[in-house]
Amino acid sequence: MARHDLYKALCDIVGPSYVADSDFAVWAYARDASAYPARPPGIVVRPDSSEEISEIVKLANLHRIPIIPRGGGTQYGGWPPGDPGRSICVDMTRMRRLLDVNELNSTVTVEAGITGAELEERLLRRGLYAHTTFSPPDSVTVGGAVCGVFGGGGAKFATLAANWPTIVGVKAVLPNGDIVETGTRSNQHSKMFFRAAIGPDLTGLFIGSYGIFGIVTEVTQELFRHQPYKREGAVVYDSERLDDANRAMIEVGLHEPKLCSLGGIFGMGPSVKGKKDWQLIYQVTAHTQEEMDAKADCVERIIREAAPPDAWHPEAATGFAQRLLHFGHDSSSGAKVLGMPTFIEFLAPRDSGLSLFRGVLELIGKEIEGWEGRVSCWGCAMWLCGDQHYLSFFLNHKETDPEARERALAVARKVNRFGLERGGFKLVLNKDVGDIAAEMIPEPYAKLLRTLKEVLDPNNIMNPHMLSLP
Repeated sequence: MARHDLYKALCDIVGPSYVADSDFAVWAYARDASAYPARPPGIVVRPDSSEEISEIVKLANLHRIPIIPRGGGTQYGGWPPGDPGRSICVDMTRMRRLLDVNELNSTVTVEAGITGAELEERLLRRGLYAHTTFSPPDSVTVGGAVCGVFGGGGAKFATLAANWPTIVGVKAVLPNGDIVETGTRSNQHSKMFFRAAIGPDLTGLFIGSYGIFGIVTEVTQELFRHQPYKREGAVVYDSERLDDANRAMIEVGLHEPKLCSLGGIFGMGPSVKGKKDWQLIYQVTAHTQEEMDAKADCVERIIREAAPPDAWHPEAATGFAQRLLHFGHDSSSGAKVLGMPTFIEFLAPRDSGLSLFRGVLELIGKEIEGWEGRVSCWGCAMWLCGDQHYLSFFLNHKETDPEARERALAVARKVNRFGLERGGFKLVLNKDVGDIAAEMIPEPYAKLLRTLKEVLDPNNIMNPHMLSLP
């Protein structure tokens, strides 16, 4: 079998056990968790340190071969193309060490390849917590969340929205192979303990960057004390009372300090015929039983005053809240029936989230008409997300039906464009979704992105073609 041009050189850097270019290996890395087409790299390398990544990047520059960083592979906007059949896929999942836990300074430093679930489990042994991703934490890496989901969502994103405020600093390998640290490490005599830097906030350059400005290898985040007490609640509004459910959720979200760790309105999508109730579900967490009871009582009081529901804590709705808010997107049993999911999600401001939600639902209903049994939308949600709403819509199709797959992706593209044109925002991007988002970028902003990319990465090796960049 013909080897990739850099096979031997990469083996010299990381060892032959951590380099693969067989058909099996490259096709295993050719897709993300979405239905978008496969784009196989040319070779896969699994480094174990920032220094090894630096050497890989320098080698790629020398030969002008694109690099695609990869974490857990769970993004759902299409696997980056790079240069198919030639690119170097840098798998970060060997780099999963917990490097430092500083309880006094309330910081934790980890390597970027550690998953959210592993970090949370290891911190929980010490009674601690750090925001990672709500779902799926068992496969999303910390580095992937920082670079691909604007910091991640965390198991308490109703209070926070994206995690970027809790990210203290990063270590990253730049497109020329240099290794930099941001935050207070901009002072070479200081440790990483605060986001501010000597000069501009360069940590923000890497948050949501999709790997176009370098490879994040370490992340330092704020550390919190774990809240062991948890309770879920659910109230139900009749199908015609979405406005009331939204009003109640807004009032809960406006309360300071924030009451819910997770929460949102859930309903049936256009594929479900007949009566469609709206469930407002929520979770409160606390350090003590008394604190948890007080929070839960306050949530109920706010809902009662804002818009009394048609039912309080029915068993089915409360059970749904407990399953969903504990396990996120873990719907494997339903997936066997519903098929491959395509998620369509927007961050929206409170004052227009409901109108955008209705508009997207109507558009999806029109676009899947006539595809019954092949493309479906069974569910939708409006999440509490800091001071915004996060809108989610779930398309499904059979992966064995290529026409249905193309239809689902076409619907997703149309709906994404519709939502962005009406003021929504995408927190989760990759190739195809990012290209649609790039259509909305004003020219001065696009020029700034191109300038940064050209200056930092003159050979254009670092995850090229993202956000419609070269």
